[in-house]
Amino acid sequence: MSKKGATWYHLAWATSIKILAFSVTLFILGGLFPAGALTFSYLPEKPYPGAPLLLELSQKVEKIEFLGKEYQLFAYHQKFYALLAIPLGTVPGSYPLKIHDGKVHSFEVKIYPQKYPEEHLKVPPKMIHYPPKVIDRIKREVKAIKQAVKGFTPRPLLDGPFVWPATGRISSPFGFRRVYNGVPKSHHSGIDIAVPKNTLIKASNRGRVVLTGDFYLPGKIVIIDHGLGIYTVYCHLNKILVQPGQIVEKGEKIALSGASGRVTGPHLHFGCYIRGVKVDPKTLIEVF
Repeated sequence: MSKKGATWYHLAWATSIKILAFSVTLFILGGLFPAGALTFSYLPEKPYPGAPLLLELSQKVEKIEFLGKEYQLFAYHQKFYALLAIPLGTVPGSYPLKIHDGKVHSFEVKIYPQKYPEEHLKVPPKMIHYPPKVIDRIKREVKAIKQAVKGFTPRPLLDGPFVWPATGRISSPFGFRRVYNGVPKSHHSGIDIAVPKNTLIKASNRGRVVLTGDFYLPGKIVIIDHGLGIYTVYCHLNKILVQPGQIVEKGEKIALSGASGRVTGPHLHFGCYIRGVKVDPKTLIEVF
């Protein structure tokens, strides 16, 4: 993880935590704090609603608490990390974060505003209402997806940084929302990557396939559990190449892209959930 621009924090004995610039941090670590003092940094530098928050810690701790949820560490290249989630509805401001390492150390993280794009459309009512005969099906499938991404495997399955599942233009960003006839729909839960039909789709990280299927809205779908409550989602596929329970490696072929489900053309919808909270997968790839 890059340290450029990251904010550093220091925990030493029972002293209060102070937020310091990176250059000042290096001076303090070298002169004032005792050896073995716990330090950590986070990215993005300015966290926002809908962002994943990647923490890098200098040593192992028991757990981290943030915005009402608990998080565990995973190791990579002899460093310790944690992936946290900031829900889209979070009001900008300062929020407590607690680190448990035998003691409880409390401090605050500032969450910055983020404006997501909207598109206002006037359409015939029949274009924004689902056919009555499929409403029950949609409810069952939405429930199945929510249950899948709220699971918690208490060990990490991932292998370091996440990678792009496909190469292409982002045709619809995370958080984008359409407003039909004055009624806002939900924010886009992932990103759409414009790729031709039958483009190879790869696992963004190592993990276990927990759900596959052919659903009404997302079409053919694959969900991968990366451990510690971290999931990636791949939708509108043409062909699924894996099955539930299968362990896949980072970069392994899992599907062919398509235009299944409720879409207007071929593309890959790529999403990420952390402890059941949808976050921007583009930021997830960029910060680690």
